[in-house]
Amino acid sequence: MSRKTLTLASAISLTILLVLSLALTFYFAQLVSLDAIISCIIGVVLSLAFAPIFHELGHIVVADLVKMQIVYAKLFCVKLLRKRGKLRVRFASPFTADETQAVPKTSGNIYKRARAYTLGGLLFGGGFVVLLVVLSIAFALVNAPNFLYLGMLPYSVYLFIFNALPLEYAVGKTDALIYKNLKKGEPAEKNMLCAMEIQGLLFEGKSFAEIDESLYFNVPQLSEEEPLFAVMLDLRYRYYLEKGDMEKAGDCLNRLIDSQEYLPLEELQKVAGECVYMYSLIGDLVRAEESGKIAKPYLSGDSASAKRILATFTATFGDKTTAKILQKQAQTALSYEHNQGVKKFESILLSRIELE
Repeated sequence: MSRKTLTLASAISLTILLVLSLALTFYFAQLVSLDAIISCIIGVVLSLAFAPIFHELGHIVVADLVKMQIVYAKLFCVKLLRKRGKLRVRFASPFTADETQAVPKTSGNIYKRARAYTLGGLLFGGGFVVLLVVLSIAFALVNAPNFLYLGMLPYSVYLFIFNALPLEYAVGKTDALIYKNLKKGEPAEKNMLCAMEIQGLLFEGKSFAEIDESLYFNVPQLSEEEPLFAVMLDLRYRYYLEKGDMEKAGDCLNRLIDSQEYLPLEELQKVAGECVYMYSLIGDLVRAEESGKIAKPYLSGDSASAKRILATFTATFGDKTTAKILQKQAQTALSYEHNQGVKKFESILLSRIELE
């Protein structure tokens, strides 16, 4: 059986089991009372929120334990977004997938830390299921079945099994598959470990060019549709940029643009922003403006990199006074940057802007 067939069969089987378990729960509820049915409905609705929340909390808690910093987390209708060094709370659509993104705050022992972080969601998700089972059994033993907890069980079990199977669905790899691939040393996961080590070194204060180049290049080649393909290219771009090798930095950007169909919109806008920067350096106004149209949402932000790009563009094609103002805004934004390596990198690029 092929991997796609196995994934499809698993998805269908899990869905059928979910529907059957829900039907069975409601069947027993209607045998008890109308209140039991209402409690069951409330339980099902609550499970849609709490099961994913517990899963993501597992990643968040373990991330802190293994010295990783949360940069983004989406839990039901709330998302946490790190901005200027602090996590900001924002409302989010409950219909989009929950996820957590974290980066190491230190280097070293990345393999074990990555495995622990990956398992965090499964541990908390499984713990939530065990809690519901224990509570359901406890109430049943005293002849007072609680259909609130019983109603929460089907989806909670479904979500746990969904993530516990080592498969890759349309939404991406499950935690179990990532953990399995880490142990096997699969190409994507090898790239992931190198990217995490680079991020840890950046947090410790090394800039991109100060990090051992083997971490950037001694990794297996990936296909364009693999998310780590873009991650590693972006890291190499910044390595070459700091080194002053504009030809190779430009090649990395071109390859990112060629793979734009696989990039999330926000990432594409960032790449387009860096294109504005590179075209400004070589004095190509037409292409810089074309890239700027795509990058407009990103460049309208207050990040240091966005201000650096605008300062470089203005210094090349506009007036030096405005460029100086933008450069100062970039420096102000950098004062909020907790990643010392990124701060050093951006400071180096800002110092290269010709304002005289």
